[in-house]
Amino acid sequence: MLKFFKRSEEDSQKENLIRGLAYGLGGAFVILIIILLIVFGGKIKDKITGKSVTTNTNNVASADAPKLRITVVTSKDCEGKCFDINLFLDALKQNGINEVGSEVINIEDKPGQDLVEKYKIEKVPTVLISGELDKNPQLAQAWTALGEIIDQVFVFRKLIPPYIEVATGNLRGNFSLVYLTNEACDGCYDVKLHETALSNLGLVTQNFKSVDIDSEEGKGLVKQYEIVDVPTILLSGDLSEYTGLQQIWPQVGVVADDGTYIFTKMDEMGSYMNLKTGKLVEVAPPTVDEAAPVQ
Repeated sequence: MLKFFKRSEEDSQKENLIRGLAYGLGGAFVILIIILLIVFGGKIKDKITGKSVTTNTNNVASADAPKLRITVVTSKDCEGKCFDINLFLDALKQNGINEVGSEVINIEDKPGQDLVEKYKIEKVPTVLISGELDKNPQLAQAWTALGEIIDQVFVFRKLIPPYIEVATGNLRGNFSLVYLTNEACDGCYDVKLHETALSNLGLVTQNFKSVDIDSEEGKGLVKQYEIVDVPTILLSGDLSEYTGLQQIWPQVGVVADDGTYIFTKMDEMGSYMNLKTGKLVEVAPPTVDEAAPVQ
C-alpha cells in the first residue's frame, strides 16, 4: 500500500501523489488536492512534495482574468500551527486572477465575528472570495467542489487539518511524531521515508523527534508498545481529523490502547531489524511496477 511513497523521481511525484490520494483517502483532502493539481497545475504539486519554488510576483493578469476580492478569515491562535492557507491562495494568484483587493480578518475581532455568523464559518483559517466567480469555467468548478457560494461569496469549506474549531477555540488535528530508529542498523530503511508518506496524507507537524532504541526513552517505547521491528514511527494526538489516515492505517499499522499509532508494515518500506532475533530482515526495494498501491 505504501510502496508508491518510495519513488523519488521528479517526473513521477505528481502521479504518485494522485494515486496515493485516490486509493488511500477520500473526503476533503482528496477533493482539494486533486482539483488544485488539475486546475492549477504544478505549483501546488511542488509545494506538497516539498520542492522549492520561487513565486513570480510579477505575474500580470490578462485583461479577461476574473476580478476577485480575497478575504482570509483566521485566528490569532493559528499562527505557526494551522494549515497554510497560502497553498490555496498562491494557486489562485498564479493561475492569473485579477486580485482587486485582499484582507486578513481575525475571528477574535468584531468584523471576524460578524463574518463567522453571516457565513456560518465553523473552522479557520478559511477564505471568502467575491467578484467574478463564474468568469473562469475551471474556477467555477473548483468553487463547487471546495465549498459553497453564499450571497455571491465563495466560502472555502474543505479545510485540511490542523485548524481552529471556531465553537470551542480548540486546535484540531494537532499531533506529534516519533521516528524510532536503530542507529546500529546500517542496512535498515531510512525511517524519514515516512515523512513523504505522511505529507501525502496531509499530515505535517513541527512536533517531531528521533529516538534511538538503545536510549532510555527508546527502550521504554519498545517495552511499552511491544515493538518487534525497527525502524518505525509512532503518531499521537488528534488524529481522528485525518480521514485518509483512518482509512489506510488498519492496513499498515496498529493503534495502541492509549491511542498511539504504530507503523508495523515494514516490508512495504525496506529492510528492517527484528528485535526478537537480532537479525536484519532484508527486503528488496519495490520496482516501478510494484510501486502502484494494492487495492
